[in-house]
Amino acid sequence: MGTTVVFWSPVAGQAGTTTNLIALASCLGMEYSARVLLLGHVQSEYAAVARAFFTLSVMGERHTRDVGIDALLRLLQNRKLEYGMLRDYAMPLLQDRLDLLPGSLKSDDLFQDASQTRIIPLLDMAKRAYDLVLIDGGSGKGANRLWEAADVLVICLPQNRLLLERFFGSSEFALLRERKTLFVIGQYDLHSRLSAKNLMRQFPDLPHVHPVVHNTGWLDAVQYGGATSYWFRNQRLTRTHENYLFVNQIRQLAHALTKRAGADRPFFGGREDGTR
Repeated sequence: MGTTVVFWSPVAGQAGTTTNLIALASCLGMEYSARVLLLGHVQSEYAAVARAFFTLSVMGERHTRDVGIDALLRLLQNRKLEYGMLRDYAMPLLQDRLDLLPGSLKSDDLFQDASQTRIIPLLDMAKRAYDLVLIDGGSGKGANRLWEAADVLVICLPQNRLLLERFFGSSEFALLRERKTLFVIGQYDLHSRLSAKNLMRQFPDLPHVHPVVHNTGWLDAVQYGGATSYWFRNQRLTRTHENYLFVNQIRQLAHALTKRAGADRPFFGGREDGTR
C-alpha cells in the first residue's frame, strides 16, 4: 500500500507550492525507485502541473475525456474501476517511475461538487497502484477534504512574518498539529533576516523546516515544459554551480518525505545507489 502526500499552503502565490511539488516529483522520478503518481486534480492545478512537463500543444492532444481523473471517477461511480487500470488513464513522464494523472476538464467548482463523495475512494485505489501519490492541494480554505485522504501533508509557507503569525493562530494550524506533516519555506531568500533558524526561534510551534531557495532557472523550466530536462541537466553539480543549492534542498526534502512515508528502503522508494 502506498502513501498519499498532499501539498498545501495557507496563502496563494507566495510559497511555491506547485513548483515545489513538481521539483520533488521530478527528483523522486529520476533518483528513487518508487513508482510515483503526480496529480493536480482540479482544472487550474492540473494545468499548472502539466505545463511543467508538456508544451501547450502536446497537452491539448493528450488530454481528452477518455483519460485522467474524470474518466476514473466515471468508472468508480459505475463500480468498474480496478487499481490496475489507473496507469492506463495516466500520462507517463518517466517510464515506470513517474506518471501524471490529468485533472478534470470541468471547472474547479463543478468538479469539487461532483467529486465530493468519490475523490477519497479514488485516492485509496491509487495507493494500491503507486508507492507515492503526490497531490497539489492548492491554497487557502477548502482543502480539508484532501487532508482526510493525506498520509503526509507538506505545508508550504511564505517567508513573511505577518502571514506566518496569522497562520500559527489559525484553525487550520490547530488541525494540522494532529497530522503527520513536513514544513517547507518556499521561494526562500538566503539574504532575508527571516532565516530558517530565526523562523524556528520566533515560532516555537514550527518544527524542523525545509527551505527551498528561489531558483530562476527552475521557474523558467516549469513554465515551458522543461521540468524533466532541467533535472537531467542538473543531476551532477559542483557546489559552486548556481543551481546546486536548490537541487540539494529538493533532494533533502525528498529524503525527508520518503522517510516520513516509510518508503526510504532501497527498491521501495529508496535511492538508486542504496544510500539514505
